[in-house]
Amino acid sequence: MTKKITSDKFILVKSDEDQNQNLHFWTYVSFLACTVITFGALLTVSEVQIWLTGPRTPQVTFRLLATRSSASVLLWSPHSGNGKPLSEIDITFSEELGNPTVCDGKELDLCVKWLKDKDKTARGLLQVNAISSEDQDAVYCRMHVIIGPDDTQIDACIPLQGDQLYGGPITSTQYWPSQNNTRCESPYVTGLGGNEGIVEPYWLTSSGNAIFVPPDVSLFVSQNETHLCLTSKIQEPYLPDHSGTVTLKYILCSGSNPVITHLHTTRNFIPLPRDIPDERMFQHPIWSTWAQYKKVINTFIINDFAKQIVYYGFNNSQLEIDDNWEFCYGAAEFFNKTFDDPKSLIESLKRKGFRVTLWTHPFINIDCPAHTIATKNQYLATNADMTRTLTVWWDGIGGVINFTNPDAVSWWKGRLQNLSRMYDIDAFKFDAGEAAYLPGAPEIGKLAGSIRLQPNIFTTEYVKTVASISDLKLAEVRVIHRNQGEPIFVRMSDKSSIWSIENGLKAIVTTLLAMNMVGYSFIIPDMVGGNGYVNIPTKELFIRWLQANTFMPTIQFSYTPWDFDEETVQIAKKFTTLHFQFSDKILKLAKKKVADGTPINLPLWWLDPSDEEALTIDSEFLLGDDLLVAPILNEGAVARDIYLPIGKWRDELRPGIIHNGKCWLRNYTVQLDELAYFTRIS
Repeated sequence: MTKKITSDKFILVKSDEDQNQNLHFWTYVSFLACTVITFGALLTVSEVQIWLTGPRTPQVTFRLLATRSSASVLLWSPHSGNGKPLSEIDITFSEELGNPTVCDGKELDLCVKWLKDKDKTARGLLQVNAISSEDQDAVYCRMHVIIGPDDTQIDACIPLQGDQLYGGPITSTQYWPSQNNTRCESPYVTGLGGNEGIVEPYWLTSSGNAIFVPPDVSLFVSQNETHLCLTSKIQEPYLPDHSGTVTLKYILCSGSNPVITHLHTTRNFIPLPRDIPDERMFQHPIWSTWAQYKKVINTFIINDFAKQIVYYGFNNSQLEIDDNWEFCYGAAEFFNKTFDDPKSLIESLKRKGFRVTLWTHPFINIDCPAHTIATKNQYLATNADMTRTLTVWWDGIGGVINFTNPDAVSWWKGRLQNLSRMYDIDAFKFDAGEAAYLPGAPEIGKLAGSIRLQPNIFTTEYVKTVASISDLKLAEVRVIHRNQGEPIFVRMSDKSSIWSIENGLKAIVTTLLAMNMVGYSFIIPDMVGGNGYVNIPTKELFIRWLQANTFMPTIQFSYTPWDFDEETVQIAKKFTTLHFQFSDKILKLAKKKVADGTPINLPLWWLDPSDEEALTIDSEFLLGDDLLVAPILNEGAVARDIYLPIGKWRDELRPGIIHNGKCWLRNYTVQLDELAYFTRIS
């Protein structure tokens, strides 16, 4: 048996003449006292519906439907010409908070509070407020703030409404567009919950919406092909801040297309790089010992590796001595049994024309004398109850430096700088840095700084530290969080020597696009041919991988062309030369990234965001806005379909041929020694 009692309807019109602004509420309020007898359960629901027009941008209209434990907010703007809401956000609390009531927020576009019975103190709050901007690009941004008791969970789900989604976390299996990177609810923390080293809370839709979450939110994220859901709750790895509340906040921006919106959000909410990193790394290949030799390195092997590079006539930006040069992990001293005279080795490499970098990390293993010093001086991060400083990583058990402790940073940084001075080391390749390596993770101990910035602040401060070790901007990292302002190279995660999108060659292109979309354009693709953990790369995979890298910012070798045959050597010279020939263009685009935030490598839809075909192309990319690259990414293929977006395109593989855009080139032949690329001439 069900009995409903419904109140009368009424309309409220509110005029704020003091500020010469009119705020009109079309309010439909109905209190539904619903008594539902089902297995002895009693359910009471209060509902509020509100239509309103924002005071500062009269064109923007909201519709709010609120209950005792939820709210649905729809927004229309000048860009919603087809009647479809610009955004629709469903907000839920994990428990009933009381009756929803419109609150007096004169400076706000929307304000709703939840009051329990006659209690005057709000248990929940929803505020929406316009963010002013000097940009004249007709992009409108609003901060949404939702607050509840700290024992509740707040969810805000954003339906994609058929849009394509870009941005979000970078994964080893990187699909493009991003809604195909399905994920269950997990903490948005580096290295935890299936995340890897890059988890930027920024998303962009094909219709021109952008979502950006500020850093002080205890953020969990889930997404699929139809929804992006943001959750805030005080649960590991996040710590309570004793405020008694949990807060979810995010910025929602809307523009006429994704290009305009992305540039607006980049200028206003994502730091621009202060400078470009080292120019030589954009021009010539990095040569690393890792994939080729793994941990089996010594003075002879490294000298021989350098001699081979010179003998076969290849240029270099630097030679990188990777894992197993230290006598123990964290020692910051060479192992004298394999490197009996490191100073002489490095002098020899420099005579051959190499700069020299060393692989390093933030750990100090327990068998290192430095571990005792770090422990005694409280330089190491601790677990939640501060009883343990040890963590497990892929090279053993040890402590990890607490990069939120200035004394620890000074000590750790000083050791690497002393090592650099002693042996004339040019820079370092920095590994690890995910918050997942903090002791006890996901039950992570308190770090210095605002508790609401933890634990990702560990990654942020790690990157800030390593970027400041040397005036030479040669440093590279594999993790990064809200460090878009640093002039530092960001390395893709280790790739397998396979063709697949599942951490293979195909993921190189999609990862390139995804990293650019979240603010990182100074990218080092993984080593040509992959890391060879299970199988070493074939000749064909090696060549196609190099071709895919040619118009990316950098090239990195470990497996060498002469591991295969003379043909591979000649092909490799052809494409490293081509990369150098375009390095001035790459450097110009890098400087443009610093100036206005435009990514170096762009998706095809950048040229025409209304082109439905271009929105989902995941095997082609742009260098700037006038060079299109379509590498072969399938094993055994000597042809592929290529989509050309709007414009006239000069075929660089077949001189003299001009293609009109917005068309497919079907079964376009690309032999093993060829790379399809096109220049837009109009």
